[in-house]
Amino acid sequence: MSPRAGHRAQRADYLVLFVADEADDGHADALRETARGLKGAGFFDDPDLGGQRTTGTYLETESLEDPVALELIARVAELSFALACRIEVQHREVILGHLVSGKPDEQLASSLGYDGR
Repeated sequence: MSPRAGHRAQRADYLVLFVADEADDGHADALRETARGLKGAGFFDDPDLGGQRTTGTYLETESLEDPVALELIARVAELSFALACRIEVQHREVILGHLVSGKPDEQLASSLGYDGR
């Protein structure tokens, strides 16, 4: 799939978090507010990317150790819990894992360096 014009989140140096399940206006509103509340974060909402609405937030960052990146992940985790949804997390176009109802799955926990203790 080729990058679409206007989707800055396709660049290799971005942290991207988006609804992995069916997204609706509630998801879009919550993610938009999350992005507005964090300096450097952006929001995207494509109503028909590949036949499914794609809604998420992004941040240009070279490292997941960036405090703003960690804050964005934490805020989106809270949103994932509140909306009981699954969020895919990518960095540099690599899938790191998912937030599932606010908690990182095993793959994401490992990608972020959590040992589960």
